[in-house]
Amino acid sequence: MPTACRPVSGKCLARLAGLLCAGLYLLGPFAAHANSVTNYPTLIQHAKELAEQPYEPRQVTLPPALQGLDYDAYRDIRFRPDQSVWRGRGLPIEAQFFHLGLYYDTPVQIHLLTADGVQAVDYTTQLFDYGSNPTPTEVDKHMGFAGFRLHYPLNRPDYKDELIIFHGASYFRSLGAGQWLGLSARGLAIDTGERSGEEFPVFTQFWIEWPRRDARQFRILALLESESVTGAYEFLVTPGTSTMTDVKATLFQRGEFTKLGLAPLTSMFHYGEEVPRPPNDFRPEVHDSDGLLIHAGGEWLWRGLVNPGRLTINSFETNELHGFGLMQRDRDFSSYQDLEAHYHQRPSAWITPQGDWGEGAVELVQIPTKNEVNDNIVAYWRPKTGLSADEPLTFRYTIAWQHAELAGPDAGQVIATRIARAADAQGLHRYVIDFAGPALTALPEDVELTPELGFPSHFVVAEQISFRNPETGGWRLVIKGKLKPDTGRPAELRASLLTPDRERVTEIWTYTEPAN
Repeated sequence: MPTACRPVSGKCLARLAGLLCAGLYLLGPFAAHANSVTNYPTLIQHAKELAEQPYEPRQVTLPPALQGLDYDAYRDIRFRPDQSVWRGRGLPIEAQFFHLGLYYDTPVQIHLLTADGVQAVDYTTQLFDYGSNPTPTEVDKHMGFAGFRLHYPLNRPDYKDELIIFHGASYFRSLGAGQWLGLSARGLAIDTGERSGEEFPVFTQFWIEWPRRDARQFRILALLESESVTGAYEFLVTPGTSTMTDVKATLFQRGEFTKLGLAPLTSMFHYGEEVPRPPNDFRPEVHDSDGLLIHAGGEWLWRGLVNPGRLTINSFETNELHGFGLMQRDRDFSSYQDLEAHYHQRPSAWITPQGDWGEGAVELVQIPTKNEVNDNIVAYWRPKTGLSADEPLTFRYTIAWQHAELAGPDAGQVIATRIARAADAQGLHRYVIDFAGPALTALPEDVELTPELGFPSHFVVAEQISFRNPETGGWRLVIKGKLKPDTGRPAELRASLLTPDRERVTEIWTYTEPAN
């Protein structure tokens, strides 16, 4: 399995680094508080106390030998596996750490929760192989790390694979059996897509619970900090074919902000089947995720991802959220032809809220990108009633890191969207949507399905037709239409298929036709 080598939203982390004030990291007061955190309630109290204090950005002055590293030089610093925490103890997991440097200049303090109390993990050069870089000679054992990862035997009993990774800001990602690293989750999103600029909260301290020999779940506590918010987080990780991450969080307001995004997911979409591949790339598709799936009220909605010409934000409002996720539905190698990136084995991440999250919206942010290096897709829950100075916000959810079996409705699912632009003399676009799944395959041979469209008045529909697709066992819907001239507004399109008695037998396909 690959290691965490691609930077998670490198541009974002570079911006984060620029926002941090220069200065030396002082350990003293943080160490004292770290020793007082022994469980989730004590971490909540610590976060509450920090919210009442001015924000003090943490930054470390790296040894001269490690200053100014480029991407390749930073990647050349590798953790020595034989130095892993719990190596050779017969325990189910091991912990390894990431070195500070490059974008990762915010020191992270890591502690172990043991039966005897809190044990700090000190920095030492003995933990790392510096490759072609000179080994630092003057170091502080309290310098900290850029993050860590836990290893667990996901795929075979004699080798511990990467299980969960925390590396940079509040980013983390996990793997199930047979998966390759792909999309990420975040602890919190603040002002994502706002003109004022995004704020990036940081997990500044972690407490990893010492595992039992027979443990099948692993607990991690994390302290989140930013100019506007502090937070206490508890992660309970359950490895498996679909690894589950149960997240519990309590947030406290420290400053002012415009928008809060809970349970954020971050991914990459360069191009897919809906557009021709670039002439300088042999691969048919390049993406970590191909769509946003939402289960709200009694509806399932599918929004295929795009690489837009400009920043776009779509909001899907509901007062009854059952779940949402960034999915990699297309898991056919022939769709990607990439023997190195293994996009067909990238996980999907499905968020299931615990308890009633009330009114709000799932927001999808899509950012233009010219390559596959940086993440450009963000999805999160924006609560209508968010965090206030008078009341902390507590919420819980589960992330299922899926591949073999994906979340979705029993009804027919969208498996492909293809668009032919200005396909005739009238300038009509042709939208070709394929639905498939057991529910459609099981329909009687003589059944006739009819489209149900939800298109705005400034979009002209010239033709709509649905018919069986014998190659997939499902149905194909073809829509011809275009925006009215000079409308200057995008159009939100919705479509699904109904039986003669008006029963919906597919999820709802949604798409934004850009303004002309």
